[in-house]
Amino acid sequence: MDKIKAIVYLPIKPEIAKKLNLPVKLPVLAEDLLLVTDQNNIPIDVIVRGLEEQFNVEKDEYWKSYLVYFYYEKFKILLNAKQYDDAQELLNKVKSIAVDYRYNFYSALLQAKLGNYDLAEIEFKQSLALNPNFSLAYYELGNLLFAKKDYDEAVDAYTKAYQIDPNFLLPLLKIGDTYMELGQLDDAEIVYNSIIQKLESQPLASEGLEFQPMPEAYLRLGVLYNIRNQYEKAEKTFRKGLQSAKMPEITYNLAYTLTKLGKHFEAYKMLYELSKEYETPEVLNELGILQRRLGLYEEAYTTFEKIQEDFPENFERIQFYVGKKRFDDEYENEMKKSESKLEQVEFPFQKELEIIIESTDDEGQIITEKFIELTKITPKLQDAQSASTQHFPYILAGIYIAGTEPIIMEKNATHITLTTMGAGLPLACSTAILRLHQYILSGETNIDHFIEDIRAEIEELHFDFANELTSLLEQPLDDFFDKDCTDYEKFTINLIKAIAYMPTKEELKNIIDETLRKTVEFYMQMLE
Repeated sequence: MDKIKAIVYLPIKPEIAKKLNLPVKLPVLAEDLLLVTDQNNIPIDVIVRGLEEQFNVEKDEYWKSYLVYFYYEKFKILLNAKQYDDAQELLNKVKSIAVDYRYNFYSALLQAKLGNYDLAEIEFKQSLALNPNFSLAYYELGNLLFAKKDYDEAVDAYTKAYQIDPNFLLPLLKIGDTYMELGQLDDAEIVYNSIIQKLESQPLASEGLEFQPMPEAYLRLGVLYNIRNQYEKAEKTFRKGLQSAKMPEITYNLAYTLTKLGKHFEAYKMLYELSKEYETPEVLNELGILQRRLGLYEEAYTTFEKIQEDFPENFERIQFYVGKKRFDDEYENEMKKSESKLEQVEFPFQKELEIIIESTDDEGQIITEKFIELTKITPKLQDAQSASTQHFPYILAGIYIAGTEPIIMEKNATHITLTTMGAGLPLACSTAILRLHQYILSGETNIDHFIEDIRAEIEELHFDFANELTSLLEQPLDDFFDKDCTDYEKFTINLIKAIAYMPTKEELKNIIDETLRKTVEFYMQMLE
């Protein structure tokens, strides 16, 4: 005969007992009493041991109901901790005293974790046979069917879960996820939007409906819009999601969206703050990429160094920008063959070139502080969606002074653009011109190939501008002569058109915009 252990009945405040589903007089083993230091947080093992001993002494329904409930609570903890053998042992204890729909439900959860999907499905359906209104079982059955790729049946199960309990929005979320998995983006959008409408309408309390915040719906819908390249919609959705909850995944995806919209500084600040709390390789990688784009090369090196095993290519690349590696030592520089021609070509903006020469070090790298001092320009270190060509000659001079050194070209173009025009669209335009310059120096002339080559890079800087570049593949290229190109975006587009067209010396005289004419003349000399 087992020895009966001493039990102490711990009085629990009624409001706490109700909240934690505890009896107002909780049986606790005398030996466990010292483990109870806070009524709001009594260790579950203390509760289970006390109830086990109480039920051993007094086998009535009252104590059994509490014991079974806390067996299942303990089971969930073991399941989440992947202690499957202990979880099965606990289920065996439950089976010895009470079997109902919950037993089959929790057995199904365990079998699903073990990968026994067919057995899990049988158990879920047995649970639902015993309790047809068990919404959570339909939801978990849907998850199981989703894992089995039985998508139609999964949607049916999720639908029944939601119909039984309209307060339970997770099934709707999973229906949207299923449509996403199937590539049915329109259907997924409808479902996610329906969840958001429910969350935002909330006058449904009078109908007995009250929803908990679900930032995941905003996250999923925003990602869907990103997939469709609908970045304005994605931005709006993510921002609304962040008002619901500060979910790091939303912040991460919003930063990605902002880069596509040319809001680089805003995205950088967002990722920088996120990295302080969530220093994951993915977050740090995106942060490092933005640091490099914004000319923060030393900071980017420090960031990429932390994740060099996860993203070795980015760590390798950043070393060229901080002087730890030389481009010509690692790669064949196709531009070298144009060195002599570059020296013979007269640069079209001599005044700006002289200032750039005074603003660079011995290697030809721009010293931003010196450049600002000489030009008296107020730095535009912010995102911009438009700019004039007023300061473009400085950018071209910065590229030109670097000779055939691609890294110095890029660093100069980046720093001068950020100083004179800002990030965003101007940075995308300068990058396109930089690549065009390098393309020409490499002896290439096929502009269709050029546009196709730079499309992905420009997309990362400004998606709409990348689309405009791509549209050139299907547009006439001879309409640049009379264009007003004081706008930097229009200038860049028409410069590419002109290089593709390759006007003769006589035709060059017909280009109305002076900055465009001088720039095209400069490149035509290199292409002779």
